[in-house]
Amino acid sequence: MSTSDERYRVSRDAKRRYASAAFMTLLILSVFWPSPIVSSNRLWIGEQLDVDELSFLGREAPSWDVVFWCMAGLLLLLILQSADALDFGEPLRQWRAMRFDRRLLPRAVAGLVVGAIVTTLVWLLLDQPILAWAEGVQSDLTEDLARLLNRLGGGMNPVMVVAFFLVCGVAYRERRWVSYAMAMAIAGLGAGILGQIVKHLVGRARPELWLGSAHYAPGSSTSFPSGHTVGAFALAGVLIFASRSRTLRVVVFVLAASVGLSRILAFRHWTSDVTASAVIGLVSAWVITRVILLTLDSPPRP
Repeated sequence: MSTSDERYRVSRDAKRRYASAAFMTLLILSVFWPSPIVSSNRLWIGEQLDVDELSFLGREAPSWDVVFWCMAGLLLLLILQSADALDFGEPLRQWRAMRFDRRLLPRAVAGLVVGAIVTTLVWLLLDQPILAWAEGVQSDLTEDLARLLNRLGGGMNPVMVVAFFLVCGVAYRERRWVSYAMAMAIAGLGAGILGQIVKHLVGRARPELWLGSAHYAPGSSTSFPSGHTVGAFALAGVLIFASRSRTLRVVVFVLAASVGLSRILAFRHWTSDVTASAVIGLVSAWVITRVILLTLDSPPRP
């Protein structure tokens, strides 16, 4: 590699690091939004606001969310402006290059079977004890923690994560990041559809209804599996199976597991719900990651 190419590479890596740090800040802000505005108003202005710290980005107060999305738009513009050469054709090239290897199917089925066995054991042995533990640790701190982790795995955050990898991959010509974005989008969509099918077929009652772990309760009260946890593990699974950074793999697994824990602490799901959700998300991520990354290391097509 020539000296000029090396300087270009370092510069591109630096831009990617700065963009990643800015996005992580934005993601953290999304979890707490609109708390910064509410706290600032309480300290210095004292006006009557129609939002509080419990408002959820994208749900309760869309008019206040405009400020947040303006900041997100500003980050998007900065990334695009700092790009050396946008490569909008890379996602399409990777899409066309995808090929499903039939050998993946029996492995995926085996993973689902093992996951079903583990989920059954958790249902029989751990659902009631862990629910009792969740009741015993309830406090203002655990309620706040569950609320924040629930936000991390819900709302627009999964879409933001996919969009970040896609935009940065295109802007900084990172083929692997484009692959991450595509794998996350497909795995998240596939796992979400599968989860919804299972949810309506099983119709399990949520723990908060106090009807028992095997009680049938169709409609919005269905508990098995957890949509938040399915999505969290589908997105995290892509990085777990594809990232070259061990630290990143550990971090995303812990975050996904924390989302599942928050659903248990909030009495929205049984432990076996979360277990099954992790299985669905991880198996979906593994299949899609293998399909997409099979072509990643091959030279890009002109």
